[in-house]
Amino acid sequence: MQVFGVIFIWQMIFVSVFAKAEEVKAAIENQIQDFEGEFTFQNYPYEFMSGWYGNEVRGTSSRIYQANGLGRNGSKALAVQPISTFDGEVIIRLSPQEFEDPKVRFWARSAKNGSGDRPALVYYTWRSQLEGDYSEWEIVGNANEFSNEDQDFRLFELALPDSLSDNSEAFLRLKIQYGPGSGTCAKWLMDDFEFGEFVEDKTAPKVTGVRGFDESQVEIQFDEALDPVFSEFLLNYSLDGVEPSEARLVADSLVYLTFKERLEMVRNYELGVSQIPDLEGNFLKDTLVSFQFFDPTSIPPKTLVINEIMPAPKADLDLPNVEYVELLHVGDYPVRLEGVTWSNSRSTVSLPSKWIQPGEFLILAPETQAPQLEEYGKVIPVSSWPTLLNSADQLSLKDDLGNLIDMISYSTSSWGGSEFANGGYSLEVANPFYACEQSNLLVASVDPLRGTPGRQNSIFDLSPDTTAPILDSYQFTSSKILVLTFSKPILAGFDQTNFVFEPSLQVDTIFQPASNQIEINFSEEVVENKLYSLMINGLTDCSGNELLQSEPFQMVLPKQAVIGDVLINEVLFNPRTGSPKFVELINVTENYLEVGHWKLANFNDSGEVDQVKQLSETSIIIPPKGFLAISTNTEMLKMDYPKSAFGRFLEIATLPSYPIAGGTVVLLDSAEEIAESFAYSEDLHHPLLRDPKGVSLERLSTESSANVSSNWHSASSIEEYATPGRKNSQVISGEFVGELIQIEPEVFDPEGSNGNTFTTIKYELDQPGWIGSFRIYGTSGQLIQSLAENVLLGSTGLFTWTGTDSQGKIVRPGYYVLLVELYDLSGQVMFIRKTVVVATRL
Repeated sequence: MQVFGVIFIWQMIFVSVFAKAEEVKAAIENQIQDFEGEFTFQNYPYEFMSGWYGNEVRGTSSRIYQANGLGRNGSKALAVQPISTFDGEVIIRLSPQEFEDPKVRFWARSAKNGSGDRPALVYYTWRSQLEGDYSEWEIVGNANEFSNEDQDFRLFELALPDSLSDNSEAFLRLKIQYGPGSGTCAKWLMDDFEFGEFVEDKTAPKVTGVRGFDESQVEIQFDEALDPVFSEFLLNYSLDGVEPSEARLVADSLVYLTFKERLEMVRNYELGVSQIPDLEGNFLKDTLVSFQFFDPTSIPPKTLVINEIMPAPKADLDLPNVEYVELLHVGDYPVRLEGVTWSNSRSTVSLPSKWIQPGEFLILAPETQAPQLEEYGKVIPVSSWPTLLNSADQLSLKDDLGNLIDMISYSTSSWGGSEFANGGYSLEVANPFYACEQSNLLVASVDPLRGTPGRQNSIFDLSPDTTAPILDSYQFTSSKILVLTFSKPILAGFDQTNFVFEPSLQVDTIFQPASNQIEINFSEEVVENKLYSLMINGLTDCSGNELLQSEPFQMVLPKQAVIGDVLINEVLFNPRTGSPKFVELINVTENYLEVGHWKLANFNDSGEVDQVKQLSETSIIIPPKGFLAISTNTEMLKMDYPKSAFGRFLEIATLPSYPIAGGTVVLLDSAEEIAESFAYSEDLHHPLLRDPKGVSLERLSTESSANVSSNWHSASSIEEYATPGRKNSQVISGEFVGELIQIEPEVFDPEGSNGNTFTTIKYELDQPGWIGSFRIYGTSGQLIQSLAENVLLGSTGLFTWTGTDSQGKIVRPGYYVLLVELYDLSGQVMFIRKTVVVATRL
C-alpha cells in the first residue's frame, strides 16, 4: 500500500507538470503585426516598430512608409515604393525557439503607381544575426507577381529553415526591388504579418448568419475567410430561386448579395449557398438557410429613442465631464445607422455605420472624449460634435431620407430647478415606449451618479396612462386652415376620414405641426360667421387612449372685431384679499368676433398708453352678445363668484396695473388703436355700499359712453357683487320706447333686497342743445335730491338715483316725484313729472 501511494503521488506530479507545460505552451501566441501602430521615422540599425527595421523609413508616400486605407478592408499597411535609385529593405526579428514548426504568413499585393510597366520584385532570405551579409535570396511568387496594377491581397507563406528552428532569434530580410521594364514601378503593400504555428485547415467554411443589409441587399457571415474569386460567383447563391445581380466579398468572411428587386419586409426567405471554398481550398457543402428579412436601414419613427441627454456636465463628479446623448433601440429588429443624422438647433452630423440591436443602449459622445464613457456601455465617437446648449436646445434623429425618427427639446425648466440645471444632472425619459415626443416629460436623473449612460434610466416608469385626450381649442388661421389643439400628444396615422364636418367641408390635406396639434387644410373657403359641427373618430393619444366625443364640436370662422364691436363691460379693481382682479368685455354685435390679438392697457402719468398686455397668441372668440372675463386666476375667480362658474373666462399671465385708488382701463384693438377707455374710482360705487372690496363696477348701458360716470354702478349683492363672464346684475335696456323721459325700474330698493339698488332716468330728445334740470321731490313738495342743474344735454342720455337725499342718507320708503325742466335757446320750455317708488326689505 505504501508503494502504491508513492506511485500515485508521482503520477499526480507528472500529470500536474505536464498539464502546466501544456498550459504554458498554449499561452505562447504567434507574433503578429497589423501595422496599425504609428511608425517611428528612423532607419536601420534602429527599429521603426518593435522588431522591424527599414533602410529608409519616411512619413511621406515614398520609400518605406505607413499607408493609410490601403491595407486589407481599408486598414493601414506597410508600403514600399521602389524607384530607380532605391530598393527597399525590411528586416524582421523573430523568436523561433518558442514554436515547434513555425512559418511566416502575410498578405501582400501591388498598387498601381504612375503609367510605367515595371513590377516590384520581392526577395527574401534568412539569417541568425541582425548584422552581416545575407545570401541565398529567393523570390516571393514570380517575376511578375507584383505587376504595376491595383491587385487584391493574397496570402503568402514562408517556411523557416531547419537550421534556425532552435534559435532564440532569427531574422527575415525582405528586398523590394525596382523591376525591369519602362517607366514607373509598382508600389508593394504588406498587411497582417504573422509568425508562428498554424494548424492545417481541413474544415469547410460554414454560414453562421444571414440578415438584411438594406432594402435590396443581404449580408452573409461565414466562420472563416473565403476564396476571393469563388465567393463572388453569382451562380453560387440563390434567394427563393432568384440569383443575385452582384456578390461582393468584404472583410474576408462577409458576402453581400444585391438583388434587382426590393426585398419584402418580414417575409421568410430561403437562401441557398454552394461551391464556395476557404483559402485552403475546403469547399462549403450545399447549404440552405431560412431567415426573416428586415431592412435595417428602415427605421420607423420612435424605433430609436433619444432616451437621455447630458447637456451640462460638471467636473469633479462621479460621471466624466463629457456631454453625451443616449439612444435606446425599442424596435423589433436590428437597425444600421448608415445615413442616420443627428442634429441640434445649430448643426447636423452623420453617424457612423454601426449596428444596434433591439433593447441595446448606444452612447453618442464627442470623438476626443468618447473613451471616457466606454466603461458605461457601447459608445459611438462623433466627430464635429454639435455642442449642446445648456439653457435650451432641440435634438433630432433622421433617417437617410430625412424622415424624423425622434425629436426632443429641453430648456432650463426641464430640470425643475437651478440646482439640477447647474448641477451636472442628465435629463431622462421615463417611458421610452411612449409613442410621441417627450419634451414635456423630461425629468432630471435621480441616480446617485446624476446620470445613467448605457443602462436603464433612474426614473424608468411604465405605469399605464388611461386618461383620454380632449380637444382643448381650435383656431382658423385663415379661411382655409383649421388648427385643432388637444390636451395631450396625438398619435400620427390619421387622415380625412377621421374628421366629419356638418355642413360638409372638403378636406385637402392634414398634417401635425406639433405633437398635440392637427392642421386641416380645406379645398374651399369656410363661410365666415357660420357655425359648423365636427365629429372626430379614431384619434388616439400615444398610450392608445381614444378621444371620446358624445356631442359634435361647434366651430365658427369669426369676424375680426373692429372698434365699437367690443366694449368694457365690468371691472373689479378692488378684489378680496388674495383674490384676482378682472376686466370683462362684451360683444355688442350679432357676430362671432375674434379678439385674440386685442390688448388691455392703462394710462401712465403723462396720459400715454402703457403696460400693454395682449389677450392671447391664439384665437379668442366672443359669441354674439357674449361676455369675456379676463383675469390672472380664473379658477379662483370662479370660486369667489360661484354663480359665474359657467361664464366665459380668459386667463392671462399679468394684467396692466389697475390700482385700488383709481385708474383707467384701456382697451386696444389688434392694431393698438384705442377702442375704449374707462376711468374708474370708488366714487362710482353705490353710496350705501359699506365695503367695496370684492364688488365690481358694472356698465349700465352699452349705448352710453364708458366715460359717463352715471353709466356705472356697483354689482348687486343678490348676484354675489360681481358677474364675471355673464350678464351684469345692474343693466338697463338699450333703447327708449318713444317717451321723452323713461324711468327704469319705477320701483326699487336702495338696499338691494329685490332687484336693482337704483333707478335709471333716461331721456331722448329730438335734437341736442337742450338745457335741463332733474330733481327728486317728496310728496309734500320738499326737494330731496338734485340730479342735474342746468346741464347741456345731448340727444340721449341717462341719470341714476340711488334712493338717497342730498346728504347721502337713504330716504324713507314711499312715493317720490321726478320733476324735469327743459328749455332751449329759443325760449321753448317743457316740464315733465314722473313718479318713482322707493321700496323696503320685506
